[in-house]
Amino acid sequence: MKVLFLPTASWNDPPSRYRIYQYLDHLRRQGIVADCRPGVSDYVYTRYAPYKGIIAKFVFFGISALSRILACFIIWRYDTIFIQRLVLPHIYPLPEILICMIAGLLGKSIIFDFDDAIYATSLHRKKTLAEKFTDPNRVARVIAKCDTIIAGNSYLADYARTYNNNVVIIPTSIDLVRYPVKQYNGKKPGEPYVIGWIGMPGSLPYLNILKPVFQEIARSYNILIRIIGGQNFECPGVKVEHLMWSLESEVGQILSFDVGVMPLTESEEARGKCGLKLLQYMAAGVAAVASPVSANNEIVKDGVNGYLALSLGEWSDKICSLLRSERLRREMGRLGRECVEQRFSIQSSLPMLIKVIRGQATQVLGGFR
Repeated sequence: MKVLFLPTASWNDPPSRYRIYQYLDHLRRQGIVADCRPGVSDYVYTRYAPYKGIIAKFVFFGISALSRILACFIIWRYDTIFIQRLVLPHIYPLPEILICMIAGLLGKSIIFDFDDAIYATSLHRKKTLAEKFTDPNRVARVIAKCDTIIAGNSYLADYARTYNNNVVIIPTSIDLVRYPVKQYNGKKPGEPYVIGWIGMPGSLPYLNILKPVFQEIARSYNILIRIIGGQNFECPGVKVEHLMWSLESEVGQILSFDVGVMPLTESEEARGKCGLKLLQYMAAGVAAVASPVSANNEIVKDGVNGYLALSLGEWSDKICSLLRSERLRREMGRLGRECVEQRFSIQSSLPMLIKVIRGQATQVLGGFR
């Protein structure tokens, strides 16, 4: 069995890493030839990340599109083509349509994987000239041409089933080998409680929701807001620390959190998110508080393995309850880790991915289980 994986970017890109790269060695041990052709290299991903400006966007997306188009020339070597997301935002998905056409003519199986509402427009993103050329059906066009769709959560799966009956849900999953469990040794005198957040710069505006919560908590507790990967977050009256993200340091930085937070708004974009940062906190045994939006509701059992908070008052009360009790933080962290082990680890997701790749999944009620 030979599979050509087409991730949007390099290992440093979270969606590419969690949806493709972390599975490759496991698939190869199962006798699957898993070749990978990323849209951009690590160098391009770091040097020309789209948030760095218009020139960076032109280079990043231009190289990504070219890479996918060139992949059309090697499709004949493989049994299955695995497409992750779209490489061009907004506009007609020419690279993916070409891949689907050629793979179809050659009788190859085509899998399309997405773990975000890539068909929606972020409320936080600045309007650009490219939006004048937006193709609102760009994702639907590709989904309709593929044999199987892998969605990261049930909300995305419902969208995909509008255009394709063969849909399976494989949640974003964690490699627990990388995550030791947080050790609780009490707080030293004067040591702050660390409330942490990790993510891409584009998601940081969601954290603005919690500014009044942090300010209220800071009147009673010595807290530090630790941001990993985000930029330009300030909260008057509250100590904030920004740390650069790296693959080598992220787990250790998460382990430094006393509480991890994942605020979201009730928007189409947010409902498409698959709870990655929440799963990272839980994998590390860190107690977490999250907004009750989409996949978060599937991950957290409120008051058991974490907290779900809707109003600002709930956010404040639930974070404070965790700060007051190390025992509660430890117990929620333990149950959060168990949840990830059972339902959101690569070990639990790998069997279904293998079945989909081999065409062995059983179709039930218009989708795979």
